[in-house]
Amino acid sequence: MRSGVRYTPALAVALLALLIAAGVSAYVLGGRSFEGVAPTGAPPAPPSSGAGAPTVELSADAERHPSADAVRSQLQHYFDAINSRDYDLWSATVVPERVAQQPREQWTASIDTATDGTIRVDRIDDLAPGRLLVLVRFVSTQSLDDAPADLRVPRICWRGTYPMTGAPPRLETGSAGSLLSEPC
Repeated sequence: MRSGVRYTPALAVALLALLIAAGVSAYVLGGRSFEGVAPTGAPPAPPSSGAGAPTVELSADAERHPSADAVRSQLQHYFDAINSRDYDLWSATVVPERVAQQPREQWTASIDTATDGTIRVDRIDDLAPGRLLVLVRFVSTQSLDDAPADLRVPRICWRGTYPMTGAPPRLETGSAGSLLSEPC
């Protein structure tokens, strides 16, 4: 007496046909190239040289946030202040505690040769009422003497999270590790 499942020839033929159909489909679709364009929300590649345009851009995700225009405006003033060495304008974009931590002379020396560009806000999240967390990327160029001690290169790609508070939102004092950098 035989135990187990009994297979009929019809079932075997059906399974074989299914496997052949799956194999043919995989072959046809595997060699197919999909046409189209890159998503409009894709971040721009860093320019081949220099910092790039100094205009703050928003991703499609960031544009949907209710505070998008205020964030873009404040960050535009912030980066404009750095690029034009305008301490008074910079002071209006950050919280008073940050101004106290970086007096005019120290701030000016820290950005002496810096130029920022290719600035993009990737995301804006609400932390609490009146408080935001903004994910930003940008490119900076600077002399080697003004580059960070751990990354002495003339061009740096930065990614960071910036907490902002108030209306208009001002940049708070950043925390260690909230800004990542690499040569670009």
